[in-house]
Amino acid sequence: MKTLLFLLGCWPMLAAAQEEAPAMRQCQVVFDNGRSLGAVPLAETGAQQMRGLSRRHDVRSGMWFAFAQPQPLRFWMRDTWQPLSIGFIDEAGVIFQIADMQPDTLDVHASTRDGVAALELPQGGFAALDVAEGSKVQLRDCSVDRH
Repeated sequence: MKTLLFLLGCWPMLAAAQEEAPAMRQCQVVFDNGRSLGAVPLAETGAQQMRGLSRRHDVRSGMWFAFAQPQPLRFWMRDTWQPLSIGFIDEAGVIFQIADMQPDTLDVHASTRDGVAALELPQGGFAALDVAEGSKVQLRDCSVDRH
């Protein structure tokens, strides 16, 4: 009974926290070779970027991380259960570095130069799309995911 009362007492705080979390936008990712990905989640806020693809079994959609200014980018795989590949992207939309990342590690994967975005895909995803370092990429048709 005490547990039920505790949970009922916490409900307003939990509901408010859910409401405060901004909906994540989803975008189409288009590569210069004509290939594209639809409905890729866009991590724009610090909270969205910190969470990334962690604690997800299904990472097929990948995730785009957008940053306001060019900067050194650093990623790790804590609580991320699936192997991923990451592409670091510069201001011109060029993927200048691709790295494979192993699940649930604290290994830091750092960009070799400043970037404004990163794209995480299931490991091998860039190769499957015939996308390599030097390829150009852009976002299109972003909309809010209401789920």
